[in-house]
Amino acid sequence: MSRAVIITSYIENEINIKEYLHPEDYVICTDGGYDIASSQNISPDILLGDFDSIKCELPENIEIKSFQPEKDYTDLDLAMRTAVESGFSELEIFGGIGGRLDHTVANLQLIYHYNDFFEKLIMLDGMNKCFILDSKKLSNFVIPREKNSYLSVFSLSEESVGVSISGAKYPLQNHTLTRNFPLGVSNEFKQKNTVISIKDGILLIVISKM
Repeated sequence: MSRAVIITSYIENEINIKEYLHPEDYVICTDGGYDIASSQNISPDILLGDFDSIKCELPENIEIKSFQPEKDYTDLDLAMRTAVESGFSELEIFGGIGGRLDHTVANLQLIYHYNDFFEKLIMLDGMNKCFILDSKKLSNFVIPREKNSYLSVFSLSEESVGVSISGAKYPLQNHTLTRNFPLGVSNEFKQKNTVISIKDGILLIVISKM
């Protein structure tokens, strides 16, 4: 599978991105994400944005796409569009969580919007990671236990029907989660693997370190 990686301009909780990279990954930096990439000796394939937050000088040996600050799309949206147009099947986003609440909400909306375009889509930093379980793609997902971490499950669709959780402190069996009540927040890993299954709907799964 082909994978694109986006490094955003803001990562609240530090993470060693190089540990997650594969040699064949296509790396996209948005604006100040180039500063973060440079600090970790990562050379991106493309740099894009309105460049209102970058501190380094723009490189001469990397493809650059520049946009006006007054635009309808955020830098992350433009980067995700680039990944879609380039035909990548997987996307991993570093950053996009924390800091300004409006940006975090916008980024969660983006991973929901672009869910249909990728077989696998994840957003993470050194504290959190989030991804989507869509019943149109998968009926269940196995999550290996992560030490000292919470596991939360939210319905992005109006209803998520037939949700079951096993291997966690608070199991769930064939339950309907709704978008207006956070029943699935702050669960905990109890076994080697936690299995989340769904019959119909779209779930946002969040893993957060304690």
